[in-house]
Amino acid sequence: MKIAILASEAAPYIKTGGLGDVMEALPSALARMEGNEVILMLPYYNKIKYSSKWNVEYVGQCYVTLGWRRQYAGILKLKGRTDGVQVYFVDNEYYFGGRDATIYGHGDDGERYAYFSRACLDIMGIMGWIPDVIHCNDWQTALTPVYLNSIYRHLFPNTKVMYTIHNIEYQGKYDFAMLGDVFELDESAKRIVEYDGCINLMKGAIVSADIVSTVSKRYANEICSPEYAHGLDRILRDNSNKLTGILNGIDYNYYDPSTDNAIATNYTWRSQKKKY
Repeated sequence: MKIAILASEAAPYIKTGGLGDVMEALPSALARMEGNEVILMLPYYNKIKYSSKWNVEYVGQCYVTLGWRRQYAGILKLKGRTDGVQVYFVDNEYYFGGRDATIYGHGDDGERYAYFSRACLDIMGIMGWIPDVIHCNDWQTALTPVYLNSIYRHLFPNTKVMYTIHNIEYQGKYDFAMLGDVFELDESAKRIVEYDGCINLMKGAIVSADIVSTVSKRYANEICSPEYAHGLDRILRDNSNKLTGILNGIDYNYYDPSTDNAIATNYTWRSQKKKY
């Protein structure tokens, strides 16, 4: 199976929280499954671009249409990763460079990640890499299934989309003035992203994706109730037939007590007394 994972962050390249941790371990675990071919696509933030840790190779470029904009997208390929995951970075200095250390919280975040979602689809199309599954994560890549169904379906006729909610509090809410000018969606797509008097990108992904997952079965049940859903409980209940919970796990190689240099004493299952 060919799997493309799209995310706004992934350790060890850049991380602000739990999403980054999952995006480090999950692609590697999927790549270890026989028959899978996995790519991970990330923005080429300054923190990654100007780090000496990563050896990258320039693959090519394309131009991404977003409303009236036509923006450059550089395609960088990470070299040296040995777990079978191929990482691609999407380079655009205007959206991902020249900013402070934070990757979120900028006034144009909606435009930045709309660009990233379209750029990933454009790049895969240009490379001729047609995935069986695209895995999108949180609001930053929530427009991917919307764009896939409304603009790119001819390039990806059989591709399915899995959308994972890591943090439902942040949903990507924007004014309708951004519908065409920024997100390049027409009135026919408005009903997909419209919710509670505004554009809600997470709502659009829930409706558009083939399957919606959360970080545990318990959380999947919780977010169908008003107490936990931050206003999206009705949409989640309406789409409960494709909602599932997959428990977040840990990377046993990374968190191996026999080799972990972050603990006082290394031990194995045979020498657990050393733990104490």
